[in-house]
Amino acid sequence: MNDRDFVQKEDAQAAEESQLNKPITLSLLLTFGLPTVIAFLVMNTFNIVDGVFAMRRLGAEPMAAVSVLTPFIIITIAIGILFSMGGSALVAKKSGMGLKHEARQNFSLICMVAFICSSLVAAYAIMFPEHLLGLLGANYEVIGYAKTYLRIVAFSIPLVTLGQVFNQFLITDGKPGLGMGVSLLGSLLSAGLNAIFLFGLDMGIEALGWATLIGYSVTVLVGLMYFVRNKTGTLYFVTPRFDIKAIGISVLNGFGAFVSTVVAAIVTIVMNNVLVRMDGVGAMGIAVAGMVMAVHATIGTLFTGYLAGISPLISYNHGKDNHERQKTLFRYNLRILAAIAVVAVAVALACSDLLIRIYVPAGTEIHEMAVRGLRIAAMSFIFMGFNIFAAGQFAALNKGFTAGVLAIVRTVGINLVLLLTLPRYFDLTGVWMATPVSEAIALVISIAVLLKMGKKYHYR
Repeated sequence: MNDRDFVQKEDAQAAEESQLNKPITLSLLLTFGLPTVIAFLVMNTFNIVDGVFAMRRLGAEPMAAVSVLTPFIIITIAIGILFSMGGSALVAKKSGMGLKHEARQNFSLICMVAFICSSLVAAYAIMFPEHLLGLLGANYEVIGYAKTYLRIVAFSIPLVTLGQVFNQFLITDGKPGLGMGVSLLGSLLSAGLNAIFLFGLDMGIEALGWATLIGYSVTVLVGLMYFVRNKTGTLYFVTPRFDIKAIGISVLNGFGAFVSTVVAAIVTIVMNNVLVRMDGVGAMGIAVAGMVMAVHATIGTLFTGYLAGISPLISYNHGKDNHERQKTLFRYNLRILAAIAVVAVAVALACSDLLIRIYVPAGTEIHEMAVRGLRIAAMSFIFMGFNIFAAGQFAALNKGFTAGVLAIVRTVGINLVLLLTLPRYFDLTGVWMATPVSEAIALVISIAVLLKMGKKYHYR
């Protein structure tokens, strides 16, 4: 037996032993989905923690500065999603085909390209802060705070991206619990440092930037050590082979999730610009939007986190051409997403007052505005999970073009149009209505595409 035959045999045996190869059960889906949901919730708290400390300790203008920069942070996360979701679909598929060494080469290449791309974005933020803040809608009230915050946070951009990539590939390697633990560690460290820097050392808004930077550094360091030193799992770093096709497939697979995330940032930018131009709103309106959208996005990670967790299972079984397992996965996923939708709406409505109190005391005007906005926006959770799943299903099947079209129609074609239209007729209420109305319209399209493609891709 020559070396190539030995590697192929070893890879085939490893594929059979993979956790991704276990029978599809509710327990298996929760094993992959639940830790990832927790990891996504925890990762999303980085910016929420900054906003809470800014509002509680520093006031509305620093909170607005954090809110103004939130879209930029979301875009850096989107770069990580582009390569992590798209790359993991490709790598998991190749693992299912038994091509383990090729999967490791693709994984190593994807990590390197993601780091380079995010470093270029960081360089732009460092070199042209005024230009960036102008694009984000910062006005004279907040630009000083925002520039100070950005000067530090910009250095965390490659770490944010790599943290996203490492967490997703930990799932692909069958270690979702480790990804959850790493995210929890970084978030707790960031929150603790925020308290020390702000209340103990009175560092001002710079404290938020340093706490975020250190928190992400820890998460990336742990992920890096795992993939460098662990040689027993399916994935670890090897010498990458430049493969433009692998990069292209990864980008195409992740394009739908990338677009959805980027448009979420664009929606926030547009919302900030709409609010800042409303009579009697100004910086307070941006602060309210920051609170509402931060809480809304955090609850929304129940859907995105679950999808990220189970996507490698879809990709792996697609690679093995196991149609029965694909059908079982599809049925289970719809039921679980329906249950998550019920929980998300219930939490948002029942706990809206409590969630906004994290930022501001009850009884204030800004608290009442935020609670009302959150309750209206929360109606989107009835439909959101199924729309996210529709695009994610095709991305996991390595059908990135279909996923991208669904994401663009849902976000750019519907959501942005409504955000620019509804406030003209319903004022501030129209801002909050845009998201649930757009998700309801998009659901019709998602159902139609899922039904049409089901037989072709063997999940129905």
